[in-house]
Amino acid sequence: MLNFAQKKNIGYAVIFWAGIVSVPAVQANRLETFMLDKVRNRIEFTTQVQVEPRGQIITNPTRLVIDLPGATYEGPTVRRNVGSMVQSLRVGRLDSITTRLVVEFAPDFNVDLLDQQPLRMEAKSPSRWSIQFPTTVAAAIQNTATTFIMPAIGQISSPFGWRIHPVTGVRTLHKGIDIAAPTGTPILAAAEGIVNDAGWDDGGYGNFVELRHPDGTLTLYAHASRILVSKGQEVSQGQLIAEVGSTGRSTGPHLHFEVMINKVAVDPSPYLRSDFVILNLASR
Repeated sequence: MLNFAQKKNIGYAVIFWAGIVSVPAVQANRLETFMLDKVRNRIEFTTQVQVEPRGQIITNPTRLVIDLPGATYEGPTVRRNVGSMVQSLRVGRLDSITTRLVVEFAPDFNVDLLDQQPLRMEAKSPSRWSIQFPTTVAAAIQNTATTFIMPAIGQISSPFGWRIHPVTGVRTLHKGIDIAAPTGTPILAAAEGIVNDAGWDDGGYGNFVELRHPDGTLTLYAHASRILVSKGQEVSQGQLIAEVGSTGRSTGPHLHFEVMINKVAVDPSPYLRSDFVILNLASR
């Protein structure tokens, strides 16, 4: 299912055998970035030095698996949620000298789409590779539902999920994502709605704003330095509602952003509009 192809301007050879790239001895290497480009409908990854990847499609559930022989990986598996059709990107360790990249598709994904237009893996340079999705898969990626804009400009410093709380030291569910940004950075309404609540929270959120959106979904914006809206006020998508701060139980200026469906906190990442999903591993 997965065909390998190199651009002609690459000045080194790839050896083909039974559909798998054979790998000569390589120097110490590591993965730098792993990215889904929703605009160009392709996967890209870069390594520190030359790499010759191996790829395969695994079904039930459908996954695109890419192994990077000679690229070491230390630490826990990293997973970034994407959306409904392409569900996540994952990076981990196959063995002591091989990094494994995984693109996870939805359980109901039609794997036959990958047979109609076989995937092509291309080397942009000896350390930078890409896989172009066929148009049928690209259409499914583009149709992934996204509801909200990013509520602040900054770096996602803590994802949704279980973690050791940086203040209490207790393992708790982090019910949103943290976006690190300087104090005073604008906090924007992720979508139109009505201010359901706004003020001070003694439970750790500090200054917060909660919006109720037309479909009943709630979004929460916490640790603000200033609140710029009041309860009952109508807001439009992108409207300034607060400013980033470090109020409440916080170790530094950031926005804590939650999405609640039927009053249950869910991972905001699949609902945020984004042209790129990037795992930056260069600093690990």
